[in-house]
Amino acid sequence: MSKDTTPPTVMTFQSLDDAESALDWIGLEFSEGEGWFEGDLDEDAAELLDEAYADGDTPQAVRALAAILREQWADAKAPRVFRVTFPE
Repeated sequence: MSKDTTPPTVMTFQSLDDAESALDWIGLEFSEGEGWFEGDLDEDAAELLDEAYADGDTPQAVRALAAILREQWADAKAPRVFRVTFPE
C-alpha cells in the first residue's frame, strides 16, 4: 500500500497572486504546482513566521497563515511540509 505524500493544505487563498504574495511576505521558499504552493518548515522558517506575525504591517491573511504554520512547526508530530492552495 502506498503512502500519500501530499503535504497538508494549511490555507486556501482566493487567487494565485494572494497565495504567492502571502508566502513572499513571510519570506518562505516554495515550489509551485497546479493550484498549489508547497514548502518546508525549518529553523529559518520558524524565525520568518515569528517576524511576520509580530510585524504590525502584516496583512491579516498573512498573519493567519504565519500563525497556522508556526503552530504546525511547533508540533513535533506535525509534518515539516505544507501546502497553500488557490483556485486555478
